[in-house]
Amino acid sequence: MVGVKVAGGRVAMSDLIRGLPPWWPLALLVYGFPLWWLLGISRVLPMILAVPMAYALWRTRRIVLPSGFGWWMLFLVWIGLSAFALLADAPGAVPGWGYGRIIVYAYRLSWYLVCTIVLLWVANASRRVIPFEKLASILAWMFVITAAGGLLGVLVPTLELRSALELVLPRGLTSNSFVRSLIHPGVADVQMVLGRPEARPKAPFAFANSWGANLALSLPFFIVAWIRNGTRAHRVAAPFVLMVAAVPTVYSLNRGLWASLVLGVILVVVIQAAKGRPASLIAVASAVMVALAAVVVSPLGTIVQERFDNQHSNDRRAQLLEQSVTTTFEGSPVIGFGSTRDVQGSFASIAGGATPDCSACEVPPLGTQGHLWAVIFYFGFVGAAFFLVYFIQAGLASIRCRTIAEIVALCMLLFFALQMFVYDTLGMPLYMIMIAIGAAWRDQSRHRHSEHYLTRVTTARQMQEVIHEHRALIASGVVLGLVAGLAMAAASPVRHTARTSVMLAPSPSYLSGDIRGVSEPRESTIDTEAGLVMAEATLAAALGTRDREQTGLLRENIIVTAETNTKVLNIDVRDADPARAAERSAAVARAYLDSRSAYLQQRREQSLDQLRTRRHDLNLLAVDDVGLGVEERLAINQAINRVVLTPTSAGEILRASAPRALPRQYSLKGATGAALGLLLAVGLIAHRLSDRHRHERVGHRG
Repeated sequence: MVGVKVAGGRVAMSDLIRGLPPWWPLALLVYGFPLWWLLGISRVLPMILAVPMAYALWRTRRIVLPSGFGWWMLFLVWIGLSAFALLADAPGAVPGWGYGRIIVYAYRLSWYLVCTIVLLWVANASRRVIPFEKLASILAWMFVITAAGGLLGVLVPTLELRSALELVLPRGLTSNSFVRSLIHPGVADVQMVLGRPEARPKAPFAFANSWGANLALSLPFFIVAWIRNGTRAHRVAAPFVLMVAAVPTVYSLNRGLWASLVLGVILVVVIQAAKGRPASLIAVASAVMVALAAVVVSPLGTIVQERFDNQHSNDRRAQLLEQSVTTTFEGSPVIGFGSTRDVQGSFASIAGGATPDCSACEVPPLGTQGHLWAVIFYFGFVGAAFFLVYFIQAGLASIRCRTIAEIVALCMLLFFALQMFVYDTLGMPLYMIMIAIGAAWRDQSRHRHSEHYLTRVTTARQMQEVIHEHRALIASGVVLGLVAGLAMAAASPVRHTARTSVMLAPSPSYLSGDIRGVSEPRESTIDTEAGLVMAEATLAAALGTRDREQTGLLRENIIVTAETNTKVLNIDVRDADPARAAERSAAVARAYLDSRSAYLQQRREQSLDQLRTRRHDLNLLAVDDVGLGVEERLAINQAINRVVLTPTSAGEILRASAPRALPRQYSLKGATGAALGLLLAVGLIAHRLSDRHRHERVGHRG
């Protein structure tokens, strides 16, 4: 047994832990958060501290499950099933896979498990052992730390440090952008939100939006601990802390944070009005008016107005979430893809991507920019349904606001309902939400009545007994679904894909009529060229037939992509016959180059004809005035020479890759079948238990 020497003998480490207050893991995490951030372990330490929390749960011998925990348990099962989709390619995303997918999956799985443990840890600790007031007192410091970090980001936005973990980890790991974002301390993100470089505070978190989510979700605990229940010193200091927090709140340009604060004020006003407390209502209204006046008369008001005038991120965010949902629906609607996928190109161009001058030109991966969209993409629509149902029932359970814990839980769940559409709240935000839900459930448990079997199972042992009783049904559903999924994968025809890459030559687009336009040729975009590849005439030339049905089938099996920030087009053709896939890929590339060359020559001849006609018209003007139109004639001659000398080369075929077989996706389809079989089994179990409960109630009444 591990031990330490003390006066009089050796003491076991477990004895030392038992000597600490029961809330010590949470206190250690929050009070030391700035230090953990500087060390680079702030995102890992909650996982480590979940171990003593789990040990404390194990020692209770009787783990009580909060209401609706069955939905959350099904969500965790779906996370496990989504691991089988990590190898699958997502429609519209960059094909191939790397270890980055596993890192993201493992990170998110760890956080969901940590949040599960902290929920059970709070729910199973009585109010006497860990009072809600103590939880609020600890988490209130998260608000103070976040506000101080935000102010630091405003004052010295360029400050960056190398964490201790960053110094010891291998460079190959720290060079990964995801890993670096977790362990590299920076105080602000400098972004072009307002059309000029603006520092958005983020310390002590990885992203500016994470900072906003943490500030909003720790605010209810701060109000309870420092204003409602605080000492005189706390109540005196609270307004100054709020004023400090107001500065980075505005400079964060974080509309989700602003909307959360407005929603919180509305909730407080409704609660105070419903409970008939006019004095509190007046105090809240006065505080809000003073805060608004301070913002309006200060330079902060101008920043707020500018942010609402610059809504350019809305379109990009909407396009990303639309593609995330569409890709999930088309590729893996039941269990999702398990991890992120990189977008092919960007929303502006199929060859779009980050450049040294524009790092923001790169589109974020699919499954980011919002917790809800992440859950849908990672774990499918079924997993997202379990996720949403759990939090909806938690919100409905607290809607009566009978205790301060319920009020805090409802407030945080409303913030979460707003923020999950735009921010990835996995991490400390979800961690604090689970604490609030667990604390509220403790107050609700003594008068809860539910008709649903998943909420009637009150202990882990009872849940285990239900699973054990129906293990044959569960195993049968999973096995039958797995076999059906594997059979569908085996029965699907093997398809092959072949790629031909084309290097495009510069392609000026000649403008007629305007001499200045002719003197400044424009480059056609690579997206225009991709459209020409898919044009009816190009496909008809490739097939040697104008049959629209055949060209339509070919178009459905062509994928046109481009190398990032280049003029290289990749033409992929899919077919059951590998030789035919290679043949058609090369034929489409040749037909495209022929079409492009013919188009460029036609445009050149048209431009020359128009210029020569204009010159002829000038020559027919009054012969007596020899100076008439001299400058225009000179410009036309120069334009004609420029057009004649401009090459019309379409480009060349760089390479033709050998056909390769597309995987049948046994793991994805097998896991999807197993998931559907499990879902059917759970439905049957729920029906059985519901009937049993109904009969028990009838027998009891009899």
